[in-house]
Amino acid sequence: MFSDKIKGGNDGIIRFWKKEMGQEKSDQNKALMKALFSKTVDDSDSYQVVYGFSLDIARTNYLVMSKTTYQYASLIIGYRSSDMSIVLLQTTPELEGCSEPQYFKRDEIKKAKITMGEYTIYHQGGMMAGYTQFSVAAENDENFLVYCHQDEEATQFHNFWKEYCKKN
Repeated sequence: MFSDKIKGGNDGIIRFWKKEMGQEKSDQNKALMKALFSKTVDDSDSYQVVYGFSLDIARTNYLVMSKTTYQYASLIIGYRSSDMSIVLLQTTPELEGCSEPQYFKRDEIKKAKITMGEYTIYHQGGMMAGYTQFSVAAENDENFLVYCHQDEEATQFHNFWKEYCKKN
């Protein structure tokens, strides 16, 4: 009985240690994202930054079987309420670098909406103008994405998005 209590106590210590190590890794990744964003985007201090990702699903049917392929893209998302703008930077799960920024000001897009947890920005233009779609999750693991915990940041982005979606 006494050994069970010790074992349970050790499990608690291990869980606490893993949580602390996970939070430390998450904080490091957030700092790396902010540094990449700051290096790439002018006036970066005026933006809030959150991690996001996009997912493309391709399905190929063969004669006797089908194949489904999932392709993830990691995104550093900056957003600013003062001019209702969003900046997207594509990065790697290891945060080794990033793409050139894509800017989406509210008055320069056709519309924005959220459907089934995915944020969608419809580009201005004709019928084939296209759209940009991504997700922001409070918890991301490191299997395909950047490891980070961002409960508060995800909530703040969602609240910003509600305003971003409103018509001018």
